[in-house]
Amino acid sequence: MALSVEVLSPDMRAYPSIIKTLLLDDSTFDRARIRRMSARTDLLVDLVEVSDIAALRDAVAREAFDLILIDYRLPQGDGLDVLAHIQASTLNTGAATIMITGEGDMETAVTAMRNGCHDFLTKDTMTADQLRLAMICAMHSAAQHRELLAQSARQHEMIRKGLTAALMDRDVQGTVVSLFRDEVRRVIGQRPDAQDHTELDALMASINSDDEFIFR
Repeated sequence: MALSVEVLSPDMRAYPSIIKTLLLDDSTFDRARIRRMSARTDLLVDLVEVSDIAALRDAVAREAFDLILIDYRLPQGDGLDVLAHIQASTLNTGAATIMITGEGDMETAVTAMRNGCHDFLTKDTMTADQLRLAMICAMHSAAQHRELLAQSARQHEMIRKGLTAALMDRDVQGTVVSLFRDEVRRVIGQRPDAQDHTELDALMASINSDDEFIFR
């Protein structure tokens, strides 16, 4: 992702000063039209164009993009397949995405949004102003999603470290071992074929609060 960021007032929506953008559309005419529109958005758009899914797969595997424009109707596959591939990619899983649909294809647009697409446009009625707003909104939504994921990852790491530290405490270790013994006995005791507990008792005897290895 680009590091230099411009702030859009008054919404405080941030977007890269140079927007690395990938456009997938099988129509040469439509790609040229969208390229001309992007030049009239007053955004600095560095546009890379591909005409099929195979070329897009190569592009997203090779380079990180801030924004990806996806034509829904393609000769092979569709925009939802492409969206899923982008979301599963290593370099572009957090990229902003816009689905470009046909006139009146609202059902596809809604499905795309439910599947994690950040915005959509109707190809036949698209204007430069609509493209600009969709670009900014999509990048804003993508940035918010990335921040939520980062916050969740930080929280999980804090919890992991806290639990690890707690399990290094001797008193906590003894409590955990006691709970483990009681739960295993409860589960085994519910089995109709549980008759001989000799092996279980041997296991319980081998587990004590000095067995630090089980907490590592």
